[in-house]
Amino acid sequence: MTRTARRAPCPQCRRRRHRIRAHSPLVNTLCSPVARYGFTLCTIAGLYAQLTAPTLIAAGLAALAWRYR
Repeated sequence: MTRTARRAPCPQCRRRRHRIRAHSPLVNTLCSPVARYGFTLCTIAGLYAQLTAPTLIAAGLAALAWRYR
């Protein structure tokens, strides 16, 4: 059985991720745990209520929030 170690992201990718976070106020707002869980709960509530457009918007914002946490 061979094991492969996970490689750290390259410095360029790391800088790019920090640059996006630093220059976007929306992404800075989404970095908080309250926003991550809030948008996730809004997505679940929208699915439960069968509301398509608000569910898609909340899901997109939740995906951004979890991506740039």
